[in-house]
Amino acid sequence: MTVRRSMMTLSLLWFFLALLHSNPVRAEDKWLNLQALLDQAKPGDTLILKSGHYQGPITINKQLTIRPEEGGTIELRNMSDLPAITIEADNTTIAGLRITDVMVKETPTVLVKGHRAVMDRLLIQTGGDGISVRDANEGTLTNNTIDWIADGVVQMSYKGNGVDIFNGHRWKITDNTIRDVHDGIYMESSDDILVSGNVIERSRYGVHCMYTNRTIIERNIGNLNVTGAMVMTARQVSVVGNVFTKQSQNVNSQGILLYDTHETTVTNNTVDGNRVGLYVELSTGNFLKNNRVSYNFVGMQLLESSANAIKGNQFIGNVSDAQARGSEENWITENYWDNFRGIDADGDGISDITYGMNPFFQGLTKKRPAFQLLFQSPGMVFLEGLYQTDRDRWTTDKAPLMVPPGNDYRDGDQGGLIKTGLMGFILLGCTAILILSMRRRNT
Repeated sequence: MTVRRSMMTLSLLWFFLALLHSNPVRAEDKWLNLQALLDQAKPGDTLILKSGHYQGPITINKQLTIRPEEGGTIELRNMSDLPAITIEADNTTIAGLRITDVMVKETPTVLVKGHRAVMDRLLIQTGGDGISVRDANEGTLTNNTIDWIADGVVQMSYKGNGVDIFNGHRWKITDNTIRDVHDGIYMESSDDILVSGNVIERSRYGVHCMYTNRTIIERNIGNLNVTGAMVMTARQVSVVGNVFTKQSQNVNSQGILLYDTHETTVTNNTVDGNRVGLYVELSTGNFLKNNRVSYNFVGMQLLESSANAIKGNQFIGNVSDAQARGSEENWITENYWDNFRGIDADGDGISDITYGMNPFFQGLTKKRPAFQLLFQSPGMVFLEGLYQTDRDRWTTDKAPLMVPPGNDYRDGDQGGLIKTGLMGFILLGCTAILILSMRRRNT
């Protein structure tokens, strides 16, 4: 009897143990506590994380380097209203993490308050700003990917920015990919920032700087945004070697937009397939050179702007090459306009007649904005052709090129002259033979 009771007791014990171990592990039990590991680390440590899932939010208040083990994958998930990562310490480096922060909120996914922060190879899925910098200087953002990933349809105006920098100076933002956010890279009251080699798609402004000085925007690619690069109330900005294409889905779409911008250089850019290629308003002392402006609805618009130098640009395949209003005092020369038919009597490759930008459409739409719907309609083109008032005050290219820059116009022209001369001699010879034969018949 005692043996039987002992066996029954042992069986029940094994049964309850089996039930205990057969209970499924809850999803939240799978997420590791990263904040506890950070709290245990000492300033200056390199924290190498094992592959796995970690729970946010976290705050870094000491100098640390955080990265996954070699070949490892780290996901940090944040389900709170707080930033997934807040960096308060200087000289912090975070590399190789996947950060999932899908809640739509006003707080950013990564908030940077410390100087000289480095974020490298982060994959950020955000429902707010991807990386937000506040009052922190001399950091680096490189090789990161930032995507808007919040559930449901959200209007663009309610989305956050990919990178948002306020009062942060001397940052390097290089080789990042940013998609489907409000502004791709937004900088305000921040000077001496390098924005280079980034790809920005399906956002409002690809690169947007306001109240900045000496920003460098180079070698970036913008595609299907409202505007490729927006430079506003800024000085000494360099916009060099960028490619902005297919910004045409909005009535305010432009490839490159300068507004209240001064002493800025815009060179060697390609703006292709936009509503407006180059848009310049209330801007002075800028230098636009060697840009390719092609297949836009309007190649360039100049509004109330003066003392700008515009030289060596190519305007090819645009519905309207250029429009201007109140922009007479600019130095515009040696650009190529493919819808302009010049005259070159001396063969130097420069037209002997000027190219004037008719202000009729811009003046009309300023008073009656609804007339923009009639852009390039037959009636509007006819009226524009009739408008010839004050031609001496039109914005004018004083010496337009006959062929695009880089083409050997003179060699090509000499070849054309030789061919034309040969054809002329042949026609003249045929005519002489025909006349002689007719005279012989008559005699």
